[in-house]
Amino acid sequence: MNSSIIGERELRIIEEISQDKNLTQRKISHKLGLSLGMTNIILKRLASKGYIKVKELNRRKVQYILTPKGFAEKTKKSYRYFLKTIHSLQEMKKKIQHLVLMKYKKGKTHFIILGEGELADIVELSLKGLNKSELEYIRVSRLEDINSSNAVVLLAESKPGFRTSAKTNRYIDVLSALSGNYMKRHK
Repeated sequence: MNSSIIGERELRIIEEISQDKNLTQRKISHKLGLSLGMTNIILKRLASKGYIKVKELNRRKVQYILTPKGFAEKTKKSYRYFLKTIHSLQEMKKKIQHLVLMKYKKGKTHFIILGEGELADIVELSLKGLNKSELEYIRVSRLEDINSSNAVVLLAESKPGFRTSAKTNRYIDVLSALSGNYMKRHK
């Protein structure tokens, strides 16, 4: 393994130091769920690689300072995380669009998005991205608000009551579909 590669634990410590340079080893170990010994080893490794600087305030107290190299590594990590998140959202959108298109090809043009959270937002963006003029959808936040018997309901909510009542073929549990469970059952 390349010794210049920073691991997840090292990056988490860099992140903590960037937020509060007055952290003690004990506070860092507690915040990250690491042993004090492991925290000490990682801090020494980060200092030896030039990611942090250790400044002695007195005999018993030190201050950890993020170096430009450490800041650059933190920035790279944030950028990689951002790209990974965008890629994940694009994949989710493709899967949702595939689900809708499977129903659309079977003649279904009316959809109801059931939910009010972020997943419902992603479902709505996915439907808008299809650019099908015949495709119609509405968004509701409660099961009681569904008044159409022929629309396909895209369940985009993780509330337990929604899951148990969504057992018919016209309901698509989007979360299950994204995890692959829906596709296996509905091929």
